[in-house]
Amino acid sequence: MRGGIRVGSISGLPIYIDYSWLLVLGFLAVWLSAAYTKLSPSFYLGYGAITAFLFFLSITFNKIAHAVTAKLCGVEVNAINIQFMGGSNPVEKESDSPFTVFSIAISGPLASLILSAIGFTAAWMLAGDAIFTSNPKTIETLPESIGELRTIWTMITLNIARINLIFGVFSLIPALPFEGGHILKAAVWKLTGDRFAGIRWAARSGQFCGIMTMILGGLVALGSPIGGLFLIFIGWFLLGSAGGYLYLNNLQQALLDINAETAMTRDFRLVDGEISLRDFADKFLLMEEKDANPIYIASSNGRDRGIISAGAIRNIDSSEWQSQTLQSLVKPLDAIDTVDLKAPLSLVVKLLEEKQLRYVIVRSPVGSVAGVIDRGDIIKALDSKLLWRIPSEYIKQIKLDGKFPPNFRLVEICEQLNRK
Repeated sequence: MRGGIRVGSISGLPIYIDYSWLLVLGFLAVWLSAAYTKLSPSFYLGYGAITAFLFFLSITFNKIAHAVTAKLCGVEVNAINIQFMGGSNPVEKESDSPFTVFSIAISGPLASLILSAIGFTAAWMLAGDAIFTSNPKTIETLPESIGELRTIWTMITLNIARINLIFGVFSLIPALPFEGGHILKAAVWKLTGDRFAGIRWAARSGQFCGIMTMILGGLVALGSPIGGLFLIFIGWFLLGSAGGYLYLNNLQQALLDINAETAMTRDFRLVDGEISLRDFADKFLLMEEKDANPIYIASSNGRDRGIISAGAIRNIDSSEWQSQTLQSLVKPLDAIDTVDLKAPLSLVVKLLEEKQLRYVIVRSPVGSVAGVIDRGDIIKALDSKLLWRIPSEYIKQIKLDGKFPPNFRLVEICEQLNRK
């Protein structure tokens, strides 16, 4: 999902930097500055910050490569998110084939490996074959042969090359949120024909890797507190991010698996369409509680005729209420938006939001009213399927408000599903 600090745009796509970079850049600047302490005791933190910033630009290039590849594959991207690891660019529709997922995923590691090759080449041009030696004494004598400033920039380009190499290889780990996780998702999707199965495999793999990384970090922290804490942070990030993918995957599958018949209620009143408006007002409208907003369905000759627009009775002179029947307030079922029993919840959500309806009528195969669905019914059905344990009072409030809670973001999720 889009978020963070907007820093500009490229090709019409807004660029957002995740807030976590404020912490990551500071940590990297301090960590990487140790390599420059001997060469520049007064400005080693500055060179560490330069290296960290160049690494940030590498990640930016990685994300731009994702966005460009997505566009080339026909996937419309609406923003570029610069996150430390994982994450995806918000898209107008999801990838419709395993090959597209694979193409977009592999573009990131390839971009990092290309930058690594450029970095090693630049370092070689600055210092020659000395950069390929494993003898530390050769590196220590570089300032004498090429100068301190040139040595520092050699070390910076080498660090960027190594970081991109590690990042490119690291991102191929077959676990979400890494690109390797998306590659695994594409492979499982291709083999099973089930996109949701692919996401589950890749997300579970990400959770396993997160747990193992945190355990490793705990062991490393015994000898190297900073390195151990960094690994624990990475593991915690992996665990949470993979869990987010799994949660979203389960929600998407539920929106497709749960149909209108499962979610609907019989929370409407069937009224004889032949009664007079006076009888309708006396027997129904005047008997309702003050805040009640019931749904009335008119029926006559054994058939459901339509929805009764109870509020429209105010437009009819009360002197005519005895002579006019309820049919004058009925809006025929064929003139309103309805769904059938097997319609998925994603379609119901889309209809509710696009038409700004309070509820949707569910019709049986013979055309009668089988039930109604409002936003509260949808949340209740998802709650039952996904075991959210949402309080009934909260669901009642959603029914009264006639709006989905903003944190659910069901509209965005269903729009992506319905565009597939």
